[in-house]
Amino acid sequence: MRPDSSSSLYKWYVVSLLLLVYILSYFDRYILSLVIEPIKHAMHLSDFQVGLLLGPAFSLFNMIVVIPLGWYADRASRKWLLIAGIVCWCGMTSAAAFVATFVPLLLLRLGLGLGEAVVTPGSLSLISDYFDRKSRARPISIYMAGTYLGAGLAFLIGGHLVGWLQGLSTFHLWGIGPFQSWQAAFLLVGLPGIVFAAAMLTVREPPRTETSNRGAGGATPLAVLRYMKTQWRGFAVLFLGSSCNFALSTLTLWNVPLFERVWGWHIAAIGTATGVFYFIAGPIGTVAAVWCSRALGKNGHDGAMRTLLLGLLIAIPTSALYPVMSNAMVAVAIMFLAFVGKAIATAAGPAALTLITPGEMRGQSVALFTTVITVVGPLLAPPLIGLAIDATGDPRSIGVVLSCFVLIVGIPSIALVALGLRHYQQAVTAMDAVAAGAG
Repeated sequence: MRPDSSSSLYKWYVVSLLLLVYILSYFDRYILSLVIEPIKHAMHLSDFQVGLLLGPAFSLFNMIVVIPLGWYADRASRKWLLIAGIVCWCGMTSAAAFVATFVPLLLLRLGLGLGEAVVTPGSLSLISDYFDRKSRARPISIYMAGTYLGAGLAFLIGGHLVGWLQGLSTFHLWGIGPFQSWQAAFLLVGLPGIVFAAAMLTVREPPRTETSNRGAGGATPLAVLRYMKTQWRGFAVLFLGSSCNFALSTLTLWNVPLFERVWGWHIAAIGTATGVFYFIAGPIGTVAAVWCSRALGKNGHDGAMRTLLLGLLIAIPTSALYPVMSNAMVAVAIMFLAFVGKAIATAAGPAALTLITPGEMRGQSVALFTTVITVVGPLLAPPLIGLAIDATGDPRSIGVVLSCFVLIVGIPSIALVALGLRHYQQAVTAMDAVAAGAG
């Protein structure tokens, strides 16, 4: 018997499954930051090369393919696109267990970016078609909590996993090996993808909703750009705010080196603290984003955008402070507040995007959105931070470098988002007219 795709229970089942897939994608992505120090020593890497692995190695190919894949998601089966992506990125993660030099690992991280490029465009497009405009903010905010739940699992479970593997002289799996601890970690976190790919077979494609009169057969990339051009200021302020938030999130990639070099923490302790913060701050930020979107949007549909600005107002000052604290416990306390602020902004951004985009353009608009924030965040930030650390000649300068990066990126972003809020409101009004015509 086929499930009733119109039932509330089934809709939330799909949201839950997509959330688990999203968690898995972040688990595979963030595991590298836990093993970056042993990789650095094993391959004799500089901090700039570390930055390349943390940033462009994943983000470059992800940025190149995400828009074509978003276009495909607006025209074809999003379910099968997600299944293919899961198989691809989990295969690349597992294959990283068999490399011993920098270039092959760099190439496999590029492949990881290819596989994960389908996740957000396909998932947000599906969720938006399962829920109407009035009820969409909650499932999208819950889905976006996968950013923090996935990273939390990577740090909490992965930190203890890596710590345990480091205590073994050799590691064999099913007669294959020996592996170094970081190689074994890649293999173990890549294997669950088989289960998730099989579970996606239970998802049914919903009909596309809120399409404009140009929506038959899906919009072309040119049509998407033309629509965005009509409200470019509204899209620009949203992209700017989310790009800043995504750039701040790259600080987490450097948390392990930061706490090891500055405060002498062990990998398991760093993983536990960071992972627990993700689990606690992520849900707190998500719930706060849902509540704030409603409270701040009582007189219109711009509550999600106002919530994004609120998240930045919390995240930027705290993210600038915690890396330069003299006491590790004070740094941890301030870092928790930074996590909450980033979680609020992370949940609000995609919800704000779906409220200004016609239904047949959502996959491509999310893909373009992801591309823009990826350029500022994971693509550029990690190697620039690594290059700055190398330039100081002191690996312990990492805290000052991270703090300066936050201030340079964050202060102008807050000012521009606040000044541009009215342009987003105009884009919401334009989309309301499109939705009314589709109805």
